[in-house]
Order: sequence, then C-alpha cells, then structure tokens
Amino acid sequence: MYNPLSSVYLICGLGNPGARYHNTRHNAGFMVIDKLAEFFKIESFEIEDNYLYAVTDHNEKQVVLMKPLTYMNLSGQAVKAFYEKYELELNNILVVYDDVNIDLGVLRLRPGGSDGGQNGIKSVMYELGTDEVPRLRVGIRSGENYEKLRTEENFSLADYVLSGFDEDEYEALDSVVDAAKDAVLGFINKGLAETMNFYNRNILKSPGEN
Repeated sequence: MYNPLSSVYLICGLGNPGARYHNTRHNAGFMVIDKLAEFFKIESFEIEDNYLYAVTDHNEKQVVLMKPLTYMNLSGQAVKAFYEKYELELNNILVVYDDVNIDLGVLRLRPGGSDGGQNGIKSVMYELGTDEVPRLRVGIRSGENYEKLRTEENFSLADYVLSGFDEDEYEALDSVVDAAKDAVLGFINKGLAETMNFYNRNILKSPGEN
C-alpha cells in the first residue's frame, strides 16, 4: 500500500457520515477532502477500520485522504488508528475542519493550538496526546446573519453547525473549499510555514484588502 522510500502525508477532513449530514456546515472538512479527491482524480474511497481512505502519489510523496466514520466527536479514534498502524510523522498530518468562530471565507492554517470548542479536533488531540497537530480551520459562520440568529431565544449552536448553508452562501463556499484544497497542496508541497503566509486570510478578498 505504501512506499517506505517516500514521505506519507495524511490529510484528514472531519465531518459526520451519512446523507443526513451531507453539505452541512459541520461537514466542511469532508467537502475539502472531496475537492482534493476530484483534483487527484480519485474515483472512490476504500473502507478500513473506522474510516474511509484513498491513496495517491503527488510530487514524489504519498498522500492519504481520510474521512472518519466515527462521527465528529470521536474523530480522533480514526486518526490514531491510522497514525499508529503506519507510523506516520506527526508533522505530516493535516486535520481539516469547520470552525464556527470564524466567518465563511476565512481560513486558518496552524501548527497546533487549542481545540476552540470544536469536538472533532478535541478528540484528535486527546487520542494523539498532543495539541501540536497541524490543522486547517475553515470558517463557516455567516457573518451578520449569524449574529442576528444568536440573539434569538431558541438559538442552538449545535443545530446551527448541523444546518445547511444558505443559498446566497454557495458561491462563497465553492471558492472557500477550492482555496482550502490549494492550501492543503501548499502544505504538502511547500510546508506549513510558507503556506500559512498566504492562506491565513479571508480568501474572498484580495491579499492585503481589509
């Protein structure tokens, strides 16, 4: 399955399996994995243990795309299973997930940090025993609309992240997912530090635009 002479990169997108959760805000990580699969011309994923995966070669590296089947809150179990089975380097893992604390359009690539209240990355950090897990956060918050929703008496954050995107957000979502794909490729090809310098911004605006 793997060539021991090449570097192996694990790109894990977090989300919930099943049609019920397809295209919900909480599944932004899965969307990025699907975009990468399209880029690499991967037609299908295989099932192993508690995750879906696909393997491809890219610039003398092996890239593994993963979607855990554990549901969001237990995502770390799938990452740990793969990490230990194939003895990966921690720095070659990138976890991609949604972040309701930042607006749609904003990407945040980081070498580590806190979980920010996101249970998927919280599980990954717990299972791997470290907070130094490279991650790409994809903003899903709908800006001013989100702030209005928060003032409503029956507002539920859990319901919000499990809801679909609004029709007027789809164009922006497509751009964000495509940029996130490019950020992942930058991580693989150029490394974390260089890629952070370009993609840690609102990708719906030109670099330097406020």
